Amino acid sequence: MSKSEDFSVNGGNRAQYRAYRASLRRDYLEAPVPDASNPLLPPLTATGPQYLPYSHRIQPLKFMIPTFDRHDDTVPTLVTIRMTVDGTKDDINYQYEKVTPLNPPPPIPMTLHLASRNTTGLRKISYFFSFGPNEADVEELQYMVDFEPPVLDQLITVPQSVKDYGIGPEDFEGGATVPLTYSDYSNKRLGDTIKCYIGSDSMIRREVGSITLDESNFSNPLVFNLTAANVTNYNGEYIVFCEAVSYSGVSATPSGNTKVWVSKNRRPVVKEELNVPQAPNLTSTLLVEHLVDGVGAGLKTLFANFDNAVDEIEYFIDDVAQSPKRITSIPFLNTLDNLALLNSGHGRRQVKLGYRIKRGDIYFPVEPIEKRVWLDVRKPAAPFDPDKPAPPDVTLLQPWIQGPYSTERNKLTLADKQNGGVVKGYLPFHPLFKLGDTVTFYINGNDAPAPGGVWTFPGDGSEDPSKPIEFEFKWDWLGTIADDVDAQLQCVVEHALNDNLAISPVDSAEIKMQPIVLAAAGFQYMHANPLNGFVCSSLRRLPDRNVVGVVRIPADTRLANNEVTLIYGGYPTDAGDEATLIPGTHKKVTHTPNNTEAANGFDMYVPYVHLQTTENAYGRTDYAVKIAGEAVLTKGEVVRVNMSRGTGTCDLAPVIPV
Repeated sequence: MSKSEDFSVNGGNRAQYRAYRASLRRDYLEAPVPDASNPLLPPLTATGPQYLPYSHRIQPLKFMIPTFDRHDDTVPTLVTIRMTVDGTKDDINYQYEKVTPLNPPPPIPMTLHLASRNTTGLRKISYFFSFGPNEADVEELQYMVDFEPPVLDQLITVPQSVKDYGIGPEDFEGGATVPLTYSDYSNKRLGDTIKCYIGSDSMIRREVGSITLDESNFSNPLVFNLTAANVTNYNGEYIVFCEAVSYSGVSATPSGNTKVWVSKNRRPVVKEELNVPQAPNLTSTLLVEHLVDGVGAGLKTLFANFDNAVDEIEYFIDDVAQSPKRITSIPFLNTLDNLALLNSGHGRRQVKLGYRIKRGDIYFPVEPIEKRVWLDVRKPAAPFDPDKPAPPDVTLLQPWIQGPYSTERNKLTLADKQNGGVVKGYLPFHPLFKLGDTVTFYINGNDAPAPGGVWTFPGDGSEDPSKPIEFEFKWDWLGTIADDVDAQLQCVVEHALNDNLAISPVDSAEIKMQPIVLAAAGFQYMHANPLNGFVCSSLRRLPDRNVVGVVRIPADTRLANNEVTLIYGGYPTDAGDEATLIPGTHKKVTHTPNNTEAANGFDMYVPYVHLQTTENAYGRTDYAVKIAGEAVLTKGEVVRVNMSRGTGTCDLAPVIPV
């Protein structure tokens, strides 16, 4: 009889009809149940599937087969069970086969070995069941396999204030927090758990917060609130970053790091304009002398929350940042770099100077506080060299002087003065001399007076670059300069554009303007009583029988090989006034001493006749010599000369030979 048979509705056929209807209804055995050792994760949505944990992927899954009718049937019946994935049966080696009544009774433990149990997507887990030769329908257990990790391909973003000024105690006042935001990342799914950390590195860190994605927050930005407790005792540079794990338990590679500066002290508050003492007002101009000294810039007033342990100042010159310098105390000045000051040119212009305070990697304020200062380093002769700012300007070469008598350059003596000629100075003509330039000659820091000591670039085109500039010095000015064997010669160039100078290299000169002083000559063999002086017994006879007065010329090596002129004169009084010279007493005698004589001293002789003419009066022995062109007259002492015996003159018979 087939299922399609038609039954007449009557009492006799009712039982057969009911059996037919029962054959049309399908009964399903219950789905397998995960063992407690490998539970599934609950659905993320009301209608969604369960999830297979990532940790279960290695070992076979354990399931319990629920109890079923007739498991205790006393008629021996073979029961066969094999786990399935998406309808595919597990290996036969893992099947269950026993004869009823089953002992122990269900639930029956089974393991699922098929690799497809871990295949990505929705998996349907069931089992093949036969009771004897009859197969039963079995319900399915569904779970989702998702072993892909989140991809944290974004960086945490911080507020602009944190980027600009870091994190400080001010940010947590009144219980406030600092928001750390993480934007949408790749492979974002429900159930992902994102954790935010802050620390010195990825291992030494503190958790800021944790967010798990669900239907209520899935579309919202992830915001972690950094609290004061999160940064307790932090002071310096730190990183913030995220880690994530998927609902199935797959960990993501941590996000990249966002650097933040955390200060345990309050942030500096800077408002003061840069202090440049060499340019105190708006019209002040920085000149060459200021760059030679070094242009100083700094702060005069202590700013709020200054920390001398970490604070630095970063200067800006024409918008170019300079290397930061540590601030140990306020007020302070630092020397600005000359090259940077001149980077935009040497002409008169305004240079932009600015600064900001650097604490760690944070700057206060972000944009430097700026001011403008006039700068003008145009100078005579060669342009200003910032690498060699200090004088001299070596392109000017060295000046020199020339006396009218001395043939040697840079040597000036009294002989030049006695000559009476002009002393001249010279400076090589510089190719960059121009109209408006003025050059002043200096000797030992004394500027030579105009007109001769100052040269002005001629306005009539008469300059001759092939010849040195020429100066002339007056003797009355030269007389104010002390003798110096190493006198400093220098020229200073000014121009009409500004107060900058060009200063020549120094050369040295030997200036000896003081007269040579020699020891006085005097008669030998004077009477023991000074009141008597030179008397008859003082006379001596030369080998040629001439009677003379012997005069001793004191030793002085400068006399060697120079003609010495001895000058004798008799005077009526001890004043020795030339106007009262006794006639017939004046006598000049010459002698050129050799080296030995000059070194030891030597004698010269006054003939007796001139002494005799003096008779009983006064006399003086002078001597004159030229040393290196200088005429030196050394006057002797006026002494008594007595060639009289009361009547007549000296008896020459007893005169002692020399």
